[in-house]
Amino acid sequence: MKTSTHMQNAGDTGLLGNRRQLLRGAAALGAVAALGQASSVWAADKGTIKIGYISPKTGPFSPFAEADDFILDQVRKSLADGLTVGGKKYKVEILARDDQSSPDRQSNLAAELINKENIDLMLAQVSIGPNASQQCELNGVPCISTVGPWQAWLFPLKGDPAKGFKSVFHFFWGLEDIADVYLDIWSNVPSNKVVGSVFSNDVPGNAMGDMKLGMPGAFAKAGYKIVDIGRFPAGADDFSSYIQAFKKDNVEIVTGLFNPPEWASFVKQSAQMNFKPKVATVAKALLFPGGVAALGPRADGMSTEIWWTPAYPFKSSLTGQTAKQFADAYTAATKREWTQPLGVVHALFEAGIQALKASGDPKDPVKVANAVRVMKHDTIIGKLDFASSGIKNVSKIRVVGGQWRVSAAGKPELFITNNKTAPEIPVQRKFELLKLA
Repeated sequence: MKTSTHMQNAGDTGLLGNRRQLLRGAAALGAVAALGQASSVWAADKGTIKIGYISPKTGPFSPFAEADDFILDQVRKSLADGLTVGGKKYKVEILARDDQSSPDRQSNLAAELINKENIDLMLAQVSIGPNASQQCELNGVPCISTVGPWQAWLFPLKGDPAKGFKSVFHFFWGLEDIADVYLDIWSNVPSNKVVGSVFSNDVPGNAMGDMKLGMPGAFAKAGYKIVDIGRFPAGADDFSSYIQAFKKDNVEIVTGLFNPPEWASFVKQSAQMNFKPKVATVAKALLFPGGVAALGPRADGMSTEIWWTPAYPFKSSLTGQTAKQFADAYTAATKREWTQPLGVVHALFEAGIQALKASGDPKDPVKVANAVRVMKHDTIIGKLDFASSGIKNVSKIRVVGGQWRVSAAGKPELFITNNKTAPEIPVQRKFELLKLA
């Protein structure tokens, strides 16, 4: 019995041993397979450039990202065959994210793209704040952003115009550029040089409307009298106190920063109170065709700054299209009117792709950042020049003055009327006084 039991145990031990060996073998094969799979993923990652892109596709700032789908489609088509950098061809993957017009969400999305997706480059719209740039600077990931005055990008990041940053860059206009454009618009207008200043009580409104550092300060230095009774709360619909003050001081020029519904209220109440300025030059409210169309015939003659139009004499470095061809393609594909962010956001991708190409190694974040630092590149909005702007890590964009004209059929159209700030961009028609006057 002992012998039999011993033999049975020995048999069990042998079977168990074989089973263990099989399991060990399977585990080893699994490990090898996993290692091979990891190596394959690693190799694929080394051969793929990942670009993160964050914008406000939804929420109150969504008009700035209205053209995103079209732009991304165009860019992806232009990169369908890959991107050759330093003699090596890379696949390019663009990971687009919607920050829903929330600064906190923008920050979280940026961290996710950096830490989970291991992006090589971040591109971002920062109309709601530079949170994506902040995450990139903390993590050493190269980032280019746009759609926001450079002051509203640099100073919240606690930057110094003389020192700049390690990894993050921005292109757009500054408050001083818009002030110059407005002064150019008003320079040949027969007026008493009395300006009514109406700015919103929020971050952009307080920055642009500051009497010393903002636009009214620049207007006062140019010899204009400023009538300013304070900021209005965002979302306001009663501007009667401003209009009364402007009538009392014989204001002939109105300027400020409004959302479209706020400006619509101001215009409606001005008509009710028989206030008829000669010139109305305001920011933001007159940016998008939809907001202007809502004003009806009263919009005829209203003026604003222009960041980009199909009349700009530049072409895309990615697609080769002229500004007009690009805008026409957008309208044909979407059945929508072009908007100014269309050109600016496309230029963001032009800058990003150029930085990757010029780096020599798109997987090296320092080399990519250094490529942006010295970049001088022609785009659909004109030359981007990060090396010579006088502000570290910033390139300014061309800005000119424009005026909305409403056709007999009621369609508003934006024309370039003043180009002292960028003479290479041709004027389309002469500036005229408001029809309300």
